Amino acid sequence: MENGDTLEVYVNLSACMYAASEKYCFVKENDTLYLETNSEISSFEKQQQTLPKIIYPFKPNNSLSFENYFKYLKNENRAKREYGSPLLTVYYPNKNQKQYFNDDGLDDKFKKLDKLSLIRKKLYPNDKFFETPEPPPPSRK
Repeated sequence: MENGDTLEVYVNLSACMYAASEKYCFVKENDTLYLETNSEISSFEKQQQTLPKIIYPFKPNNSLSFENYFKYLKNENRAKREYGSPLLTVYYPNKNQKQYFNDDGLDDKFKKLDKLSLIRKKLYPNDKFFETPEPPPPSRK
């Protein structure tokens, strides 16, 4: 990436009755790579958040990185199904070029999203936006 370039990664987190997405926006400014993340849950009640812009720790040998996640997705990519949308879409700096990564059903989708969630937890360890609250303990009678 060159200074001034932006790379957007759109992730479709939706499954069954759950509708959610996340957009990771990488921006290179003054030879530093920044990341801003927008999250949305649109099932039932719409909820949105924008996480603070952080410096993205670019380390090619880091197993918990977007670089290695893209390599994994490239090796595990599936043909686009007639129904449904891609699991992940990457929009390159010139906006005319994009790459789609697809899944092969819910099991494959969840495996791929689980790997992404490890990267997300490393980048945003305190974010609880997608966590569901634990149910209350059963009452003792």
